Amino acid sequence: MNTPTKRAGLVWGGLLIVFGVMALLETFLDIGPWIWVAVLVVGGLAVYGVYAIDRTEKWLVVIAYAMLAIAGLITLLTLNLLADPYVATYVLLAIALPFFLAFLYNRQRWGLLIPAYVLLAVGVMVPLQDLGILNDLLTTAYVLFAVAIPFFVVYLRNTKNWWALIPAGILTAIAVSFLIAEAAVEYIFAAGLILAGVLIVVRQFTRKEELVEPESPQEEEAVESESE
Repeated sequence: MNTPTKRAGLVWGGLLIVFGVMALLETFLDIGPWIWVAVLVVGGLAVYGVYAIDRTEKWLVVIAYAMLAIAGLITLLTLNLLADPYVATYVLLAIALPFFLAFLYNRQRWGLLIPAYVLLAVGVMVPLQDLGILNDLLTTAYVLFAVAIPFFVVYLRNTKNWWALIPAGILTAIAVSFLIAEAAVEYIFAAGLILAGVLIVVRQFTRKEELVEPESPQEEEAVESESE
């Protein structure tokens, strides 16, 4: 058995034992949230310490980060610094952060920004809803626009990625349709008809008429002979 396999077994086995003991104690005792915070922080730092020994095991950083993020969430909730509607925002931003950090570690892997951006956009949507800035209709449009923007960025970064315009265009079109309120449809339809009519009238005055030269007597005789 090689060293990485032993290290993985020790980490997973140790975590299962610790959380199993905590779950057993929770059954018989009323364990306060600060004990869970302490266990998560110590466990997260311990896992990161194992990673520091051999930095090739990148997955250890993910586990350590997840444990510390959960400890931070419990701390904020216990101190009443985070309202219930914003828990989803915290979780989404916590998930998005590793993608962004991975991109900073290797700038060539710019595709990592896509999930980071989507998670960030959805996470920001929650406080906007709580503040009353977004209603049901605007929320749907917001999500669609937010998902469409990364595809536009993919295309603008390299125009060879023309495929990105397909989902971007579809999502944008649907988002725009949600922005059009039902009460405004009649006005927009009427305005469209007026605009089309104006364009037709303007075209009649701006279009250059083709001058048709009269046919010569010889051409008229030739046409008549052909018709006979």
